[in-house]
Amino acid sequence: MSVRLAGAEAVEVDLIREDAFVITASRADAGWIGVSHRHEHDEAVYVLAGALSFDVGGERLVATEHCCVFVPGGQPHTVANLDQDEARWLTVCTPPPAGDVVLGRGMRHGPRRPVEDLPGRVKVLVRGSDGSGRVAIMDNVIEVGHEGPPLHHHPFDEAFYVIDGVLTFRLDEHDSTCRAGELAFARGGMPHTFANRSDRDGRVLIVCVPAGFERYFDRVAASEAGDEAPPPEDLEAWPELTVVGPRIEEELT
Repeated sequence: MSVRLAGAEAVEVDLIREDAFVITASRADAGWIGVSHRHEHDEAVYVLAGALSFDVGGERLVATEHCCVFVPGGQPHTVANLDQDEARWLTVCTPPPAGDVVLGRGMRHGPRRPVEDLPGRVKVLVRGSDGSGRVAIMDNVIEVGHEGPPLHHHPFDEAFYVIDGVLTFRLDEHDSTCRAGELAFARGGMPHTFANRSDRDGRVLIVCVPAGFERYFDRVAASEAGDEAPPPEDLEAWPELTVVGPRIEEELT
């Protein structure tokens, strides 16, 4: 929900809408301020470009490119573009919105805490433990020549939004190429895999619904960082994967 101030406006478009979640792409002019509101669904906002300011449960935040803010269901919050440039972002809602309760208009002034841009090639942005276990979100760099996992399926839904570069996806028996701004989706039970067959690194936002598989990525991130002990949640098992075929490159060769 939003309010238009002095010509500033926001535009929102659904990228994918399923029973358990929806992902939207939005952009807003400088000076746009949303209304203060709350809702029952969990909401994650990932900034693609520019900067967004947030009031979340009384905390003032500012998130820049590649940063994410998670708002649990029921938490009052406001989003605004107080920067001088256009902002673009993705919003993941689990489940899809069923109505908001408007609490007021405008945004409080004052200093804002910057949201940390996590280090590393593999970043876990949202864990099931952050909310009600509905969603996990990862931001991963896919290096040139990365062959990806073997063709596999699992019980949870998985969406891949390409942030940068070009990635090749196999969804069931169909191959497709996704460029920046495009999305691939593997519904629970669908065989899928991906690879980076381009000449540059790619970057992808991975959304898993429900949560659980982030524990695998927690372990990968900890290993790459050289940490001796993974996060406590990583000690729990993650959802089982069933391998049903080779990697894309293995089949091609």
